[in-house]
Amino acid sequence: MKPTFNLVSKTLGTSFVKYRGDAVRLSKQTPATVDEVVVALKDNPSMQRKITTFRDSNGLVTERAFDYFDKPFRNRLYSRTDNVIGEDEFVTSTTTKDYLLDRDALDYYKDLRQFPNTKKTILWSRVSTETNHISENLKTGEKVQSQVLIGKAKQKSKNKHTFIEFPHIINNKVENKPLKFLSFTVKKSDNSIVKSSVTKQGVNFPENDSYLGVRALSTEDAKEPLVKRYIRERGLEDMNITIDKEYNPINEADTRFKAIFTADEGIIKFNGDYTFKSKTELAKTSAHETEHGWHFFLQGRLNGGDTPWQTDMAQKFGRIKDTELLEEAKEYDVAIKNYVPYWKDRSAYLKNKIEQEANRKGDATEYEYDTEGLTIRMDFPHIPKELL
Repeated sequence: MKPTFNLVSKTLGTSFVKYRGDAVRLSKQTPATVDEVVVALKDNPSMQRKITTFRDSNGLVTERAFDYFDKPFRNRLYSRTDNVIGEDEFVTSTTTKDYLLDRDALDYYKDLRQFPNTKKTILWSRVSTETNHISENLKTGEKVQSQVLIGKAKQKSKNKHTFIEFPHIINNKVENKPLKFLSFTVKKSDNSIVKSSVTKQGVNFPENDSYLGVRALSTEDAKEPLVKRYIRERGLEDMNITIDKEYNPINEADTRFKAIFTADEGIIKFNGDYTFKSKTELAKTSAHETEHGWHFFLQGRLNGGDTPWQTDMAQKFGRIKDTELLEEAKEYDVAIKNYVPYWKDRSAYLKNKIEQEANRKGDATEYEYDTEGLTIRMDFPHIPKELL
C-alpha cells in the first residue's frame, strides 16, 4: 500500500535573494526564482519530502533538488543549447543530469563548498544523463524528437549509451514508422564498446568509430576520457599527467585560451570560462595539449628537468639513450627556450617547433574525429553534429 501524503507548504516564484530555504544546490549558475513544495506523511507529519525548483530569469528550470526523508538527496541539473542543422532545421537540446548524495555526507559536502576550487560533485554519484533534441524544419513544419541516454549498466564499471529517434511528426500526424535506436555498453576505464551488448533497429553499427564511446557525452564530460585516450596513444600513461576540467585562469596573463599544459605540475588545464562549440573542437584541443606534455617530458629527460614535474620524470625514466629520440628532444628544448606566447607575437608563436607539432596533431585528430563519426551522424541526422 502506497503511503499517503498531505501538503505542508507550497511557494512559487520566490526571488532567490529572498529565499531562506536549505535546499542543497549543485549548479554554479545563480538562479532568479525558486519554487518549493513540501509534503508529509499523513500518519507521521515529521516525515517530509521536499522538491525545490530553481529557475533562471526566463523562467526556465536550471536545477531541481529532491529532499526525501527516506532516500538519498537527488539533484537534477538542466542545461540547454540551440543549434541549426543546414539552413532550415532548428534544434533545441535540453540535457538533464541526475546526481545522488548520501544523507550522511551532507555536512561534509557543505564544508567542502567553502573552498572555491573544490569540485562540486566530489561526493555525489552520477545516476544518469538524458538529452532531448527537439527539431523542427522551419519550411515544412516537420518535427523530430531524438534522445541520447546514459545510464549505469549492471556492472558499476560500465555505462549504457542509447541513441533514439522517434517517428517524425508531419502535418501534426505521427509518422507510421518504427523508431530508430542504437544501444551499447561502454567500459568506463577506456570508453571502449562491449560488442556483445549492441542492439540496434533501423541504423548501422559504426564498426570503425573508435570514438563511439564518447559520442553521447557532453563536451564537459568528454574532456577527461578524450585526454586519457591521447595520453595512452602517446605512451604517457606512467608520466603522472593530470587533468583539471574547470581551471580558473584569473591570474593568467591572457585568459582567452581553451586549454594549456603546465609543465610545473604536469597538468592539462581546461579554461573553466571557455565553452567548447563542439566535441570536434574539444578533441582537437585535447590532442594538441597532450602533445605538449610529450614535448616537455622529452625536454626534462634531456636536461634533468626545469620544473618539478620534469625533474620527477627525469629521475623516473632516466636520460634518453635512443639517438632519434635524443635529436627530437634537442629540437623541443630549443623551441621551449625560445617560446613566445601567441598574445605577444602570433607569428613567432606559430613558427615555434612545439606549436607546429601540436597543431599538426590537433588537425589530424580533428579529421579523425569527424571522419569516424560519419556513420552515426548519417543515421541520426536530427542530432546536431556539434553534439556528436
